[in-house]
Amino acid sequence: MKKNLLLAGFLVIASSAMADIYVGIDYGVNSNTDKATDDFSDSQKNKYNDFGIKIGGGRDGGWKGQLRLSRISYDKEIFDNTHKDLIEFGADTIKEFTLDSVKNFYPYVKLGFGYGSMNVDGYNKSSIAEFSFNIGVGVSYKAVEHFYIIAGADYVGRKWQDIEVGYYTLSVTGSGIKPYIGVNYAF
Repeated sequence: MKKNLLLAGFLVIASSAMADIYVGIDYGVNSNTDKATDDFSDSQKNKYNDFGIKIGGGRDGGWKGQLRLSRISYDKEIFDNTHKDLIEFGADTIKEFTLDSVKNFYPYVKLGFGYGSMNVDGYNKSSIAEFSFNIGVGVSYKAVEHFYIIAGADYVGRKWQDIEVGYYTLSVTGSGIKPYIGVNYAF
């Protein structure tokens, strides 16, 4: 009986959320500063391109949640000279606001987290993991029924997994501002 009630409750919640489901794509660029926390490395500027796909749900002018999958391509190597692409899975919470004076225009604030992995050569592991967080602002504009144009800027912080280099441990962090544009299609 409890399983049936849980299943019925889940179906009611899922069906109400399904009315406001959207999919989308984003493209962003970032001028990132990577820092190693050892005595031998300097910080370096590193640009990257971030292309992502996402699925989310929520009401216009209210709360939204989304899951995203991003491919982040760095201009310079971080750990070796062969691999510069990071694959990251993330989740964001978005709070949109309505403006009485402008129809179909929704400013928003966003908070999110991500977890990803990059292949590396020459270390004791073949890949390195990272954890990121972002906080940002943006605007969503409902251009036509079901179609939204978005633009924003996020502060992104990233902490890479520690790696062994010879006899010492290397810890790398990165941070920067990422402006982005994108489109969403709501069902």
